[in-house]
Amino acid sequence: MKYVYVENSKVVTILDYAGNVPPTVSIYEITDREYNDMTQDPRTHYFDVTDGIVKLIPEVPREKIKTDYENEQNSREQLRFLNDTDWKVLRHMRQKALNEPTTLTEEEYLSLERQRATAAASIVK
Repeated sequence: MKYVYVENSKVVTILDYAGNVPPTVSIYEITDREYNDMTQDPRTHYFDVTDGIVKLIPEVPREKIKTDYENEQNSREQLRFLNDTDWKVLRHMRQKALNEPTTLTEEEYLSLERQRATAAASIVK
């Protein structure tokens, strides 16, 4: 048998014995098999502090992994676009503030700002 010590909803240690602990610490008994499941390959099992038991980590469907990857790639591309076009926005604003002729027409500038707004909105948080 092993004993899982939980404090503040977190596993703080696992020991071979149930010791004297303050009232803020809970102790849960698990089998040697459950302990081995958690320590041999922590990607498959974990100790659920809410239920006080060892649980199998659910397998993530391949489609979700693919979707998460695609969302991350899209977010990176959108961030890159925003970073790569910051200078155009700043140049346009600076030129207007100094009453200089602008490199971008007003129509081009507004189109760029719409593209940037779309990119910013599509970034997955």
